[in-house]
Amino acid sequence: MSTLQVETIKNPTSLNTVNSEQLVQGSATAWVNFNGSGTVAIRDSYNVSSITDIALGNYTINFATAMANTDYVVGAMSTYSIAFPGGQIMQDDRLAANSTSSATVAVITINGSAYSDTSKVMISIFGGK
Repeated sequence: MSTLQVETIKNPTSLNTVNSEQLVQGSATAWVNFNGSGTVAIRDSYNVSSITDIALGNYTINFATAMANTDYVVGAMSTYSIAFPGGQIMQDDRLAANSTSSATVAVITINGSAYSDTSKVMISIFGGK
């Protein structure tokens, strides 16, 4: 395996540059787009090996390569419709705390009254390096 070490990356016209640390730290360490209703299925992903359907509206995202620590950030979205009234996604430590190998999220109805399966769940993870 080769390693490329640079301080700054510059485009061909030299008008745009980015610090290599910013590029690495600003990139998602994992992300996934999956069907959260019926049979859970990953549509597309990076560094996600599988999704575990725990219960109604509760999912564990399993990482292909473990995080170095549990101080990562989970950003998430879901679709909302009459058939799938999920809307809010949160990380609920009552379900399971972050681990280096997985993160657990819950989809909650817009009014916050119940967990809900939804047809599209999108999760991005930053940090944990």
